[in-house]
Amino acid sequence: MTEAAPRPPASAELEAALRSLGVADPAPHERWDSDGWVADWDGDVHGHDVYVLVMGARNHPESARLMLDDFTFEDVRTEHVGELVRKAFTGGARVTRRRVLLARQLVLEVRAGSAEYSASVGGDSVEDLSTWARPLATP
Repeated sequence: MTEAAPRPPASAELEAALRSLGVADPAPHERWDSDGWVADWDGDVHGHDVYVLVMGARNHPESARLMLDDFTFEDVRTEHVGELVRKAFTGGARVTRRRVLLARQLVLEVRAGSAEYSASVGGDSVEDLSTWARPLATP
């Protein structure tokens, strides 16, 4: 009989955040391989179709990569995953415009705990964002 892998703490944080946002079925689908794990969820959050993925390394449980639709946050502390997700979907974050060389980017910035996290996507128009992120855009 194979021993079940322990639940990744970041996945539990994601589930708790989704539950606090009123999601009916907040449990992410978890998968393990030899080096790490992936947990993803898709569904409705406050009337918006959303995809969330969190992944991490087996030997590095204190941080994870978090994707909110097209935004990818690197090296998010495990204990900040839930707060980051909640703030992104409740207005506690902002999207700013930035130019990097010749490319324009939209940057999602979220403060969780004592850390400031940011992730970017290409584009310069609010219309380039997922519908849940549009209200977060600064003029």
